[in-house]
Amino acid sequence: MQPQDHLAGPLTWQIEDLGKRIRLLEETITQLKTLDTTLHEMQFIIYSYVEKIREGVVLMQDETIVWANKAGCDMLGFEFDEVVNKSVIEIAHPKHRQQLSARYALVQAGDETYDATVWPFVSKTREIKYIKPHSTRVMYMGRPAVMAFFSDITEEKKAQDELTLRAEMLDLVTDSIFLLDMKGNIKYVNKAVCECLGYTLDEFIRLNILDINAQELREKTEVSLKKAFVRKQGVFKTIHVHKDGTRVPVYVRVRVVKRGGQEFILGVVREIVGEEESL
Repeated sequence: MQPQDHLAGPLTWQIEDLGKRIRLLEETITQLKTLDTTLHEMQFIIYSYVEKIREGVVLMQDETIVWANKAGCDMLGFEFDEVVNKSVIEIAHPKHRQQLSARYALVQAGDETYDATVWPFVSKTREIKYIKPHSTRVMYMGRPAVMAFFSDITEEKKAQDELTLRAEMLDLVTDSIFLLDMKGNIKYVNKAVCECLGYTLDEFIRLNILDINAQELREKTEVSLKKAFVRKQGVFKTIHVHKDGTRVPVYVRVRVVKRGGQEFILGVVREIVGEEESL
């Protein structure tokens, strides 16, 4: 037997084992390539999604904006190149910067407490933008960061402020003001109504307008309201009953108004002195 014959068996086994390892390595490489392709596809899907959604999305680290989607840039009033690498605190309203910085530090530290605070930001054109965010801690480049999803509620806040102002103005009016839905349910009353009839605002909101009318005049009042619904306005007399039972003769003027695509009855009520018998 030649010396090489003694080596043939082990060498063959080693070559066969090496071949198996190479094939296994090739399969692993194929799987990694597939995984890499899948990850790239997932990244593309996520990127496409966040670029198309209406919500703003911003990634921040150490108070610096790392990335923002198009909606976020538009809401903040900056171009992408202008907002990236910019401090989010710098574009906040000066009066709120310290508070925002403190809140940001808590979120980056891992605080998941829900915060409904609306933050005012100053756009490039010096407009005030009211932003309502939901922020959470994430990891970016191996370090803590903050991902914020937010919406611009500037117009909503303006509308709410206007409604608040109108309500305050109505509370200064001495006549009683009612707002009813088309079924006569009370949706709003001003301060004068509460003072005149003794109910709180919360108590009024649970009532129908017929509930505060004298029992014998409820049918007549209901007919008058139905006529007003059809004609879009109306005038009539009735008797409102105070919470303590006191009867208050009143003169009522109503008009159909629209708010948010819905129709309501707006009523102005004035007390009449000495006319209960004529009703």
